[in-house]
Amino acid sequence: MANPVAAEDGPRRRYPWLSRIQQKIDNLSPVSNWSIWKVPNSLRTVNDDAYNPHIISIGPLHRGDEKLQSMEVHKLYYMRSLLLRTPDVDETLRSSAEALEDFEDKVRACYAEPIHWDSDHLDQILLVDGCFMLELFIRYSKVDLRVQDDPLFYSSWIILALQRDLALLENQIPFFVLERLYLQVVESSTIGQSLPSLPELALGFFKSVLYINDENFRIIRRPYPHLLDLIHNCYLPPALSGSNIGEWVSTQPATSLNAAGIVFRKGTTRNLFDLRFRNGALEIPPLLIHDSTVSLFQNLIAYEQLSRGTAKYITSYFALMSRLVYDRRDAELLESKGIIKNDMSGWKDVSVLFNDMCKQVVVQDFFYAELCQALNSNLWTRPAVFRATLMQTYLRSPWTIFSVWAVCLFLSLHVIQTVCIVLLYDHKH
Repeated sequence: MANPVAAEDGPRRRYPWLSRIQQKIDNLSPVSNWSIWKVPNSLRTVNDDAYNPHIISIGPLHRGDEKLQSMEVHKLYYMRSLLLRTPDVDETLRSSAEALEDFEDKVRACYAEPIHWDSDHLDQILLVDGCFMLELFIRYSKVDLRVQDDPLFYSSWIILALQRDLALLENQIPFFVLERLYLQVVESSTIGQSLPSLPELALGFFKSVLYINDENFRIIRRPYPHLLDLIHNCYLPPALSGSNIGEWVSTQPATSLNAAGIVFRKGTTRNLFDLRFRNGALEIPPLLIHDSTVSLFQNLIAYEQLSRGTAKYITSYFALMSRLVYDRRDAELLESKGIIKNDMSGWKDVSVLFNDMCKQVVVQDFFYAELCQALNSNLWTRPAVFRATLMQTYLRSPWTIFSVWAVCLFLSLHVIQTVCIVLLYDHKH
């Protein structure tokens, strides 16, 4: 009688690579748990730098990058300061390590791609990075807790770089890891009772670059997959309504709408998405564009593209703005109205920014379908519509203007020549 074990192992003995495939299959995490992805190459081809950390690696995806190694020692200094505030450093470390060990499978399931670090290395990454982030948030919030001559607070550019890097989609650790470390380390420390909740503490670190007023700077009590999702939540309107969601609807650039009689006004709220079209006027809340804007919004758009069930407000907003700000003249019009404020160093034409923002992006669940339909149906008069269409289609550059002028001149001369010939013929006869 054949040995069943030998029969079962037969294909693997004959094809040893089957074991490697089986191991890969066994290591796959449930698709429903993914919240942290590597940005697809289709998005990276537009602006690869927007998704890469500049000075610090957080989590496993960029660990080992040589150009980010200088921050590793600062992480340890910050971790030591955090632990020294606890009653028993050794006990705090032990309990934190046990908690992270229990979380390992849940952590790995958050990443769309398998994590190749072994258990010990992964736990070390999570513990050091998590403690560093908590201490960074605390020092930013409590000026009196900053260590004298702290190199990270020497210059504002370092904090700006950290704010940028900690908001990257690929530079995240699960939020439940931060929550457990906050419970194990911070709440048991000498300052635990004087600090706000973890979401409030984290958002306080990002608030200066988010350009969000206190009305929108709110905490909804729900699980957050990571910091980028927490930031995304702050940009959403207080009440999400699905009644206006529809298919993508294009519209004319700002200068063409303006030529057709549409008035542009700066919105009175700082809710970025509160665009309104009423009484022939399009009201758009002011948008401050600074050096961190490109990276922040492109990562938020990437997160919306990859995350199932996440409202696509930011994608919808920039898809619409990329149509309104078609070229430099459109940008200048909105800047003159106070709708766009350009604080980008080295960027004069922000229309390039808007046009690149949604390249390679699929626009689904478009939140401004009704607004665009109203714009398109309320271009006031036919002459104005004709003039706007002419400007948009034929007269957007000096060369096309010259070509149209030359054709008109040629036709005029041809008509004059024909009339002269006819008059001369009549005179002779």
